[in-house]
Amino acid sequence: MKILIVDDEPRHRRGMKNMILSLRSSDCVIDASDGQAALALIREERPDVVLTDIRMPNLDGLELLGLLEHEAFKPKVVMVSAYDLFEYAQAAMRHGAYDYLLKPIDRDKVAELLRRVQAALQEETLRHSESETLKLQLRAAASAYRKRLLLSWISGGDVKEAERQELTELEWLHGSGAVIYSELQPHADSGLDYDAAALMADMERVWAQYGAACTLPLDSPSGVSGQWISLVRLEPQTLEASWERLRTDMLSLNEAWSLTGRLWHCAGEAPRSLWEEGERACRQARAASVYHFYERHKGALTAEDTTSVPSPSAPIDSEALFEALQDRSADTAVDLCARSFERFAAAGRTAPSSLKEQAALLLMKIKSRNREHVDRQVGSALMQAAVTGVSACRTFGELLTLMESRLRELHQALHAGKEAGDKEIAAECVKWIADNRQKPITLEQTAEHFFFNPSYFSTWIKNHTGKTFTEHLLEARMERAAQLLADNRLKIYEIAAESGYTDTKYFCRVFKKHFGLSPERHRQMSLLQQRGGLS
Repeated sequence: MKILIVDDEPRHRRGMKNMILSLRSSDCVIDASDGQAALALIREERPDVVLTDIRMPNLDGLELLGLLEHEAFKPKVVMVSAYDLFEYAQAAMRHGAYDYLLKPIDRDKVAELLRRVQAALQEETLRHSESETLKLQLRAAASAYRKRLLLSWISGGDVKEAERQELTELEWLHGSGAVIYSELQPHADSGLDYDAAALMADMERVWAQYGAACTLPLDSPSGVSGQWISLVRLEPQTLEASWERLRTDMLSLNEAWSLTGRLWHCAGEAPRSLWEEGERACRQARAASVYHFYERHKGALTAEDTTSVPSPSAPIDSEALFEALQDRSADTAVDLCARSFERFAAAGRTAPSSLKEQAALLLMKIKSRNREHVDRQVGSALMQAAVTGVSACRTFGELLTLMESRLRELHQALHAGKEAGDKEIAAECVKWIADNRQKPITLEQTAEHFFFNPSYFSTWIKNHTGKTFTEHLLEARMERAAQLLADNRLKIYEIAAESGYTDTKYFCRVFKKHFGLSPERHRQMSLLQQRGGLS
């Protein structure tokens, strides 16, 4: 509202102006020092209400009231008087003043008076409106004052008995309907500079197709907070069919505002009586709205769509992911992670908080698992993603993108400069196998000695040497056996034992398969070569 304060005392004007602005920060408050200045401002600014003192020089409050009777524009006039001038205030009421206030001014009485003035102005607008559509919308909303009551009631706030009684007079609240929570998440580059009033009007226009409808902005009277609660009257026999239409209309609204941001809606379980079950439906709608984290819902769902399902204790084994990170392509780990979290999401029914908790835990685990292999910068990025990055993700897609980014960074760090180091380690592995060829060593023992996972080590040594563990062990034993056969004093069974074989016959078969000659024939050939000729 626009409010004009008229008083010849500057201190009184300032005090009243500050009081009103503290009560109603969105109102416009102007002031004048006497009746003549006030009359000029009334003609120019057209205030909704005038709070005027009675005793003033030049033109007092009663004279101003008399002149306003002949003006085309007539604001609501409230007389402000001291107790000793109370009779003047009563006279003013008889001549058309809206109300009066007695000094000293009581803050609560001013607040209540202005609420009544605003409600009266809106009711007058309703009576004089020539548009039937506007009448229906205004009746649904009733007034800004009534919207405040509706919002306080539907969100479970403190509503006084007298206010509840006022709301019970709204007949449409006693029928069945829908309670819809809507939220607009502006794009990062659009900020909050959008027409919230236009969006509210769009929503009310859509909901009004079904019956009486009212959209209430949360937190801010302007609706810039980006959150709204809508009450929509629906006939019981059309509830189920109406939901499919509502969903289609929600998707159309979302598309219309897609350049501004991500708009979504969530309806609570349809109440048979908005008055009796509306609060419960509102709580359901707001609680279920977090599931819009999943883009698959396309910004239109009901509380029933979000019935949670049991999920595995963890979406992915961190050791399996660690092994995937060793692959030459980062895609292996990224794809494993994405598939695992898609399963864990259970078609958008897993609570987003559970999904984020598991994502953060996984990042912490792989950071710990790789702390000896990556530098501090990569470790810090993993930690930051786990602590703040995951919780900041607004959609499932953003979460997967974050996980992919961190995994690719980790993969690059693990493989940067790793080739030279791996060659050195591979050479040490081959040497260790050769040094221990006489013992009954296994792949598992070798992997453990070099701190590898056995299954990973099997692949790793083949990738870095071109041979399997078994081939390296066989080659080392056969090489040693060939060396020992050059000593004619050693028996075949002694050579077999020295080469790591307890079964001489098995040793002979393996030796012949490897060299194409039996141990005895190989010895003969070696001796002939040593003598300088072949027969």
